Amino acid sequence: MTKSQNKSTGKIGEDLAVDLLINKGYQILERNWGNKWGEIDIIAKDDEILVFVEVKTKIGDFFGTPEEMVNHHKLSQLQKIASSYSSSENSPKRLDIVAIVLSPDLSPERINHYQAVY
Repeated sequence: MTKSQNKSTGKIGEDLAVDLLINKGYQILERNWGNKWGEIDIIAKDDEILVFVEVKTKIGDFFGTPEEMVNHHKLSQLQKIASSYSSSENSPKRLDIVAIVLSPDLSPERINHYQAVY
């Protein structure tokens, strides 16, 4: 898969994740917010909780699942990025993962939302 295909797959996954979160009542605050440590895919509010969402999308789950792509190092990096965003926020904070598997025609086969993973 080329780099542009990866970006396209990622964009499809992020759009699906935004739709999922909106349907659950979340307010989307930012998409693809970043700083020198990296980028957070989605920043949202779930009632009064500030939620940082990492989206992992794969076509099929050959060679592992999207969930397996989020390791301890990635979670630590996301926490560092989230801390820099929210240093002035007094809201409770949470890190969520949305894991998406697409079929070869890019339609969603599976979408899982994991709350408070770190």
